[in-house]
Amino acid sequence: MWRMLTEPMSIQVYCGGRMNKSPQSKIGIRIVCMSDLHNIDLSYKVPAGDILIVAGDICSVGIEDEIKDFDEFLALQNHSAKLVIAGNHDFVFEDYTPENAKKLLKHGIYLEDDCVDIYGIKFWGSPWQPSFGGWAFNVQRRHKLAEVWAKIPSDTDVLVTHSPQHGILDAVNGDHVGCKDLANTLQRVRPKLHVFGHIHQGYGMTKRNGTIFVNASLRDEEYKLVNQPIVVDL
Repeated sequence: MWRMLTEPMSIQVYCGGRMNKSPQSKIGIRIVCMSDLHNIDLSYKVPAGDILIVAGDICSVGIEDEIKDFDEFLALQNHSAKLVIAGNHDFVFEDYTPENAKKLLKHGIYLEDDCVDIYGIKFWGSPWQPSFGGWAFNVQRRHKLAEVWAKIPSDTDVLVTHSPQHGILDAVNGDHVGCKDLANTLQRVRPKLHVFGHIHQGYGMTKRNGTIFVNASLRDEEYKLVNQPIVVDL
């Protein structure tokens, strides 16, 4: 059952581990952030929380059997809501219309340039990223990507994208490779939380100008499962 918070939001953030209080505590909503799972094992332990966010790259090669395994993984999680976007490895979602793609997940809410309101918090999810290498959900930088990000409502509380914005948790060997158009859009939207992945080396979190930025990539640049989910309390 979904519930609404009636008291003001406060924010606590930590990376990995657990806090000494139960989920759905009076402080707010506990959000568990993950990305770049690349065929996570069913036995993988996910921290408890209210909302699970998976910010893309569920698959390795992007076939439907991988999505079925992932949906089985979602079924094992006890979070009240499980929000999912696709990433550049998730070709199978790109092969369907957004409405039909939603049907691939029976145990999660798939978002593709779409929103959902949970506990009075407005979430927007989008899978796109700057074009490279012919992967799924690639869009040319500048005008085309700007059109994608223009769809994001200004009152979005939690933004979930596969791509990072330029300059924040997006460095590959010292070079920032995130999306400048997304960075420009975030100056308009200013969400409380932005969850993404895609750039494995950028794993971590930071807070700037009132927004918490979380790169939740579980895999490192060698695709080894070395990082922990990041948990945020809103």
